[in-house]
Amino acid sequence: MKKQIHYYLGFIFCLVAININAQISEKSPPPTTLQDINNDLYSVIEIPSPDVTTLLQEDSFTDKHGIAMRFAVSTPVNINLPEDGTWMQLNDGSSICRIAITSKKAQALIMYYREFKIPKSGKLFLYDESKRQSIGAFTNFNNRNGGKYATEMIYGETTILEYWQPAGCNELPVIIIDDVSHVYRTAERIFGDRGFGGSGFCEVNIKCPEGDNWQEQAGGEARIIVKQGSSEVWCTGSLLNNERLDHTPYFLTADHCGPNATPEDYDQWIFYFRYQGSDCENPINDTAFNSYSMVGASKIAAAGGPGFESDFKLLRLNESVPLSYEPYYNGWSAKDETSGQGVTIHHPQGDIKKISTYTSPLISTNWGSVPNTHWKVVWSRTETNFGVTEGGSSGSPIFNSAGVILGQLTGGDASCTDTLGPDYYGKFSHSWNKIGTGAETRLQPWLDPDNTGIVELGGLVSVMVYEQFSQKNIKIFPNPCSGIAFVDFNDLDIKGVANLQMFDVAGRIVFSKNVNPELTKIIRLDLTEIEKGIYFVSLITDHKKYMVKLVR
Repeated sequence: MKKQIHYYLGFIFCLVAININAQISEKSPPPTTLQDINNDLYSVIEIPSPDVTTLLQEDSFTDKHGIAMRFAVSTPVNINLPEDGTWMQLNDGSSICRIAITSKKAQALIMYYREFKIPKSGKLFLYDESKRQSIGAFTNFNNRNGGKYATEMIYGETTILEYWQPAGCNELPVIIIDDVSHVYRTAERIFGDRGFGGSGFCEVNIKCPEGDNWQEQAGGEARIIVKQGSSEVWCTGSLLNNERLDHTPYFLTADHCGPNATPEDYDQWIFYFRYQGSDCENPINDTAFNSYSMVGASKIAAAGGPGFESDFKLLRLNESVPLSYEPYYNGWSAKDETSGQGVTIHHPQGDIKKISTYTSPLISTNWGSVPNTHWKVVWSRTETNFGVTEGGSSGSPIFNSAGVILGQLTGGDASCTDTLGPDYYGKFSHSWNKIGTGAETRLQPWLDPDNTGIVELGGLVSVMVYEQFSQKNIKIFPNPCSGIAFVDFNDLDIKGVANLQMFDVAGRIVFSKNVNPELTKIIRLDLTEIEKGIYFVSLITDHKKYMVKLVR
């Protein structure tokens, strides 16, 4: 059984983590939907389409072999929404400004902005022509500095931008698009019958049985739209915990994901958290998903791409991750020790979150000329299928049986047609302190900022993430207790078996057992052999999570 290591922190840390700027948009329909305005009286700007045949020929030589998976290319533009768009006054005195941007045969479009600043009262929406996909409202909470920004991709050949301002408002937004990205692959099945995403037939969704014990680790992962100059590539990465347990949004991926990206490019990277289906089957489409995306990061440290050391890249997201995203800051191990079994969690070809399993020991090897920089892994068949990795999986973490990260994906040969082909993960232990002499090429200075000497750390989840899901909670009495305590479930309406666990403040599991609150409303805990201190007792069901602090 997989041993899970967690850290549960109190409210003082949780409150620091809340930052509304991180939310890419509010969820609300555009004014033309609310007022049933169906006319097409707006400007249309056509962007030249790229030579897709040539792009695909180039891609066939680069996918999955240390070069991240390109799926889109950008065209420079200079589109000023309030100047180039078409204004229209609504019956209530408010106004809208609309513009359509189109590129023939595009599977989707991504907007990149040179300047993006919205007045306090204004709102921006983006949608496709049929409004099957709509994002917004974007407000002045987004990108308050007014500089570089990006919005997530909208499916189809045409994206419509709709800006709304109330009656009497004279302040115009500053919304200037300087790049429009034409998505030419991996989004072709978004509205198809099979589901969406182009990943292979053998991949295993994170909500399949193989992912049952890995849901918290999956909460720390995101797919990334990586911008580098005029190209966009798919990659995967994960939030990392650090020695201070302070929710700093450190994010690990591969350095070959945008190896030549500029600081301006990093400000426009898009991170999609919780991009996954609700069960083991592929969803019909992804337009019903809530948006859990963020924009922007800065590069903190890196080791060079494939062939150069361990191919790691450490980012710091520009904003704290909102608690509504249920973030999990994954643990890690800098020990150069193999693992006999574990998983990787990833977004192959930009698809929804998948999981692949290994059951034979990782082998120490290298990708380039430096020895012992990588773990070699061969995947195993599991209950659902034979999960592997693909282009877009680059940067995804590999976990050991304790649920902590040992490295990130550089590349390899595994595929649905070569399930026994090996993959290679840059070692966390090599990235820790074996590259160069400065903080810009090592993980240790950032993840152990106080130089405590730790080489292993569990994952971090906050108490508030649990408590926000329910107004009721479990009760413990007496609390504080001197040895015997009772857990009371009488206020909870829980059906079936749930998991009861207790952790100390270091995240170590004191005990874990399955209980049935329908049958037993009060459970006796004998803590006489447990040291005095502060503990957290949690009850986890399929749909809710509860937690309460206990003082011994």
